[in-house]
Amino acid sequence: MAIREDYSIQFIEKQQAALVKCTRDHTPPSAHEIIGCTLVSLVSSGSERGAYMDYFGGTTYPTETGYAVVMEVLEIGAAVTNVIVGDIVLALAPHRAYNRVKDDEIIHVPAGMLAEHAVVGRFPAVSMTSMIHTRIRPTESVLVTGLGVVGLMCAQVMQHCGYKVYAFDPNVKRREVAESCGLRHVYGSPDDVPEVKGVAGLAMECSGREDAVYSLMTNLRKGGELYLIGVPWYRSTDTFAHELLLNIFYGYIHVYSGWEWSLPRHSKDFEPNSSHNSIEKAMEWIREGLIKVEGIYDIVPPSHCAGVYESIANGTLQKTCVIFDWRSL
Repeated sequence: MAIREDYSIQFIEKQQAALVKCTRDHTPPSAHEIIGCTLVSLVSSGSERGAYMDYFGGTTYPTETGYAVVMEVLEIGAAVTNVIVGDIVLALAPHRAYNRVKDDEIIHVPAGMLAEHAVVGRFPAVSMTSMIHTRIRPTESVLVTGLGVVGLMCAQVMQHCGYKVYAFDPNVKRREVAESCGLRHVYGSPDDVPEVKGVAGLAMECSGREDAVYSLMTNLRKGGELYLIGVPWYRSTDTFAHELLLNIFYGYIHVYSGWEWSLPRHSKDFEPNSSHNSIEKAMEWIREGLIKVEGIYDIVPPSHCAGVYESIANGTLQKTCVIFDWRSL
């Protein structure tokens, strides 16, 4: 790939994103460092929206954003043995033309896989942590609320692994995308499916909204499990916690954080499950067509970042997710 100037997508102020020209770092890589030229990067409409909107306060601007890129390896440190120059890898790195990462922070992209498909492999791993932790097996039904990129990937992974999945989102376009990806039971809310009330064993909440949590609580069987995967960035209802606590108490419901980093980054002896292993497996399933990603994203140049984040914030994003194509620079 031709040498380019370095650029970074940054939130320069609250609710303002820009493509910023940066000083290129020409320092040789350290012993275990990899320098790569970014091909594509994927926007996380959940996590990145939090910093863009500064929901919790305290964000220091300007700040880089993003954590999923596919890049071509340009240089490697003297002690790097797991990649060679020219390899295509996925890295948990920001939206930047050139990225430096440690050699244990990359996952090889399967040969022949499109970069824009591979980068989506970062997002099934978010909910796969919860699936690995749960005691509920595929003999039972699972409910998934919120069909953004994380929820859409969650529902597909669970269905692929044998669960009967009921997926919910009030947004019609998101439901249409979910159905086009092969999800069999897609509805606006659990109220539309009275037969699941009180029988589902597992619920995966991917929207971050309290009303979704309340609706799931009333549809789980006694002793069921609820994983909170979507970040509750802001208060969205006036409902009191009393109703929630009653459902938990009398339903014997087990409620868990869906924080994906409760798994180790890398697999170990007696600990085969890890975040990197989940990403690797997700890319494999995408390549094999077991998880559908075609048609769920828009590809835009990084220079369009301001409009992308604005559409995420105001709810007008047309596709489930957006990929920045750095090859266009």
